[in-house]
Amino acid sequence: MNWSLSTRLLVALLVLLSGVGAVGMTATAANPAVQLSSVSISPEDPNTGERVTIDATISNLENSDTTVEVRDVYVRRTGTTDEYARVEDVGAISPGGSLSVPVSTTFETAGEKRLSVYVVVQDRDDEFHRYTYPLYVDVTEPTVRAELSSRTDADGETTSVSLTNFGNADLSDVDIAARVDGEVVARNFLFDVAPESNRTTTFDTGDYASETVRFVATYDAAGESHETEISVDLDDQTEIPGEIRLTAIEAVRSGSGVTISGDAANLGGTDARSVLVSVGEADGVRPVSPSGEYFIGAIDASEFATFELTAAADQNASAVPVEITYIVDNERVTTTQRISLDEDSLSGGADSAAGSGGRQPGSDAGGSGGLPLTLIGAGVVVVLLVGVGVYRWRR
Repeated sequence: MNWSLSTRLLVALLVLLSGVGAVGMTATAANPAVQLSSVSISPEDPNTGERVTIDATISNLENSDTTVEVRDVYVRRTGTTDEYARVEDVGAISPGGSLSVPVSTTFETAGEKRLSVYVVVQDRDDEFHRYTYPLYVDVTEPTVRAELSSRTDADGETTSVSLTNFGNADLSDVDIAARVDGEVVARNFLFDVAPESNRTTTFDTGDYASETVRFVATYDAAGESHETEISVDLDDQTEIPGEIRLTAIEAVRSGSGVTISGDAANLGGTDARSVLVSVGEADGVRPVSPSGEYFIGAIDASEFATFELTAAADQNASAVPVEITYIVDNERVTTTQRISLDEDSLSGGADSAAGSGGRQPGSDAGGSGGLPLTLIGAGVVVVLLVGVGVYRWRR
């Protein structure tokens, strides 16, 4: 069959427009003026097995002409029917109103999770409409690390004991017991200790029958019970000098570049001043801008501060030496800590670095982003009609 060019263009146009019409989700009624306006997650960077709450805010705009019933709010892994959580028959939203709906779930494996939050509403004509919001969550394995430090006053009457959380999991049900000759002589309870924080309690140690007291902290973290302890000589008032050590280190390699971040923790009992961390010189490794060295300043006893360093490393380089200098008790101290670049020690690369916890790229309510499909179809019609006119004019 020989079709003219104009006939072929017309057929192509009809096929295109029929495809555009198939994208709409509700053909019998216009979508109500409803938005899935925001989605938040708490905590933003959850650990595996940790309870997280995804809060979806649904708005029925003021120009809406109908009250809507929120029938379902559910979370799925994007592109699948794998469902993490769902709530049903949430309630009604009048024009100009909004409703926040929390949905709770847990993640059993680590890694970046690409999720879709769905909301299904029903209007007064009993038509159902679905809205979608993308959500990226970076789930990590829990790291449990806590340490005790103490400070006894000059007369030995009281001893302050601090528990510092150097890991990324909350410490809950915390209690600290004072033990003398194996017997518990006092016990204090603490509130939960969040990551990168500490809590302190004080014991009256003046009447203890022994010069040595063992303080034992027990707590729950990452679904298990843990314990850490410290022995204190009440007669020895010499404080342990400040000591800076790098903890919670994360190394990300991208090509020849390496970014090292983490905490500089003061594990001693006195303050440290003028703390500076820098990339040291080694075979195949050198410091580069913007953070070849990082000045932290003062770090109090049992406290810590974050840092970030940048280096260039050859592919065969196995570690980056990080030099730590600081002043404690009016003396300058210099130490070096080597950061491994083995595959098992690296934290991904460009892909994993791009997937930060709790990112919300924007709402996808009731369809897709970009130009409306009707405008795209209209533009295609104009282009095809102009083409037909030019073809006939030239003939």
